[in-house]
Amino acid sequence: MDRKKLVELAYQRGKELNLKNKNYLNWLTNFFEQEYREDVGSGDVTSEAILTRDRNARAVLIAKQSGIIGGIEETSWLYKKHGLKVKIYSQDASEIKKGNTIFEASGRQKDILATERICLNVLQRMSGIATETRYLVDLLRGYKTRIAAIRKTLWRYLDKKAVFLGGGLTHRLGLWDSILIKDNHLEALKNEGIKNNVEKAIDMASQFVDKVGFIEIETTNQDDALRAARKFRQLKLKKPCITMLDNAEPKEIEQIMEKLRNENLYDSVLLEASGNITRENIREYAKTGIDVVSLGYLTHSAKILDMSLEMTT
Repeated sequence: MDRKKLVELAYQRGKELNLKNKNYLNWLTNFFEQEYREDVGSGDVTSEAILTRDRNARAVLIAKQSGIIGGIEETSWLYKKHGLKVKIYSQDASEIKKGNTIFEASGRQKDILATERICLNVLQRMSGIATETRYLVDLLRGYKTRIAAIRKTLWRYLDKKAVFLGGGLTHRLGLWDSILIKDNHLEALKNEGIKNNVEKAIDMASQFVDKVGFIEIETTNQDDALRAARKFRQLKLKKPCITMLDNAEPKEIEQIMEKLRNENLYDSVLLEASGNITRENIREYAKTGIDVVSLGYLTHSAKILDMSLEMTT
């Protein structure tokens, strides 16, 4: 089993998140339409009051911090949809320095101002997520462990794409994507009187193997992790099989991996660590050799990358 290829196959959906993908384009169109409708409403009353003549103007987007840029494809599309021309100086996933001009937008002043905040929100958030992801990816250079997001997102596909632009893995894009058996699923089976709930859950999930990208189960102790691996080995499914070690400390992860190897189970599963992983302790997890670490804070607590859109003559 080529673990590196399996990780990419199971966890990476970033290449699907572009405007050539009709599903992504439809979602993005709805997203921007709602943002524009809620922000502009019946009209930008400030511009209507102040700009008595709607002249042509030019605005430049300036980076106020260094980092990784994200959201160029999406915001350029929005500007063009509103009749504005865009000249791009920095591509998505590229490194920008404080003071760099990222792009220029030109057209009617009112159109620039009506779309300014929506575009800045998207660019700043996506760039912040991409920058933090790239920082973590750089921290783990030399280790085989990959970084993944989870479903704790504010702006779903935009957040997931930002992680991808930073060099991380998107994980599943939604509940429809792949199977992730969590503690509440296992507890529900237990409440039905099913004793071997780990094995039973994997058995039931295996019936959907042709419809999903992977099958994963969340475990909270060594026994369940081993039980899951044994079941995955028995079934020999043709999709990636993943065991999540939830809230496991690095030492416990090493113990589980040793037991998996002793039972010849290691090659039957990919291993993901999740829970309480931060930029301060992430290397300790990588030292265990685990395949993937997933971090919620990447997308639910992202800090923006500061930038500003400035009108010029």
